[in-house]
Amino acid sequence: MKHFNVVLVFAFILSFTLVNAQNDAETHENKKTVYDYNQDTTSKFSLITFGGVGYAIMDNENQPDYNLDASTADILLHYTIGNRWGIATGLGFNRLSGSGFDNTGNNFYHTRGTLKIPVLLSGNYNLSQRVRLVANIGLYAQTIIKDEFEFAGGTSVGEVYEGWGFGLQSGIGLSYNIDSKISLGIMINTQGDFNRGYDADTTVGPPVSQRIKSINTVGLLFNWNL
Repeated sequence: MKHFNVVLVFAFILSFTLVNAQNDAETHENKKTVYDYNQDTTSKFSLITFGGVGYAIMDNENQPDYNLDASTADILLHYTIGNRWGIATGLGFNRLSGSGFDNTGNNFYHTRGTLKIPVLLSGNYNLSQRVRLVANIGLYAQTIIKDEFEFAGGTSVGEVYEGWGFGLQSGIGLSYNIDSKISLGIMINTQGDFNRGYDADTTVGPPVSQRIKSINTVGLLFNWNL
């Protein structure tokens, strides 16, 4: 958690420095070039990838909650609507790992991988000639593709939870337009399940049902206009 906060503060400092470096007073002629940097008129489609590292909070039924380290990656196909808006969908992958314990005091190490299908509304706003504020928000469906608990004493149990979680995700960041096709930036993302959609066998030590209450990450953004 502390490492994530340090990274987050550093990211904001870097962002603020970048914006101030680019956000000089622009003449009317400079403003005309913003369009050239921000989009390629040959296509309304773009490929967007973003990923990061942070932490997740697991919400358990009648059992203690616990935190996990998180690393995430999303690969999206984006369609531009007008100059500022767009919609995107694709695939997202989360890897979660860390320690927890149940009501009986059993300690375990939990590793989980998930596959996510998001549908997002996106927006952007020009802060300067090359720098844009970007944001997205939308819904997702998510299922578990790998799940393993390792208990004290070396006992491992795999494929404990199964099911689908449905939730809301959002992100905000800064993007630097290298040219009309490629931009790079930083992104802060968060997501959380609405439902406890992951169920486990009642004979297994961990809780019977669970949701991923939140995943909070900071990382890199890449955009390629097709």
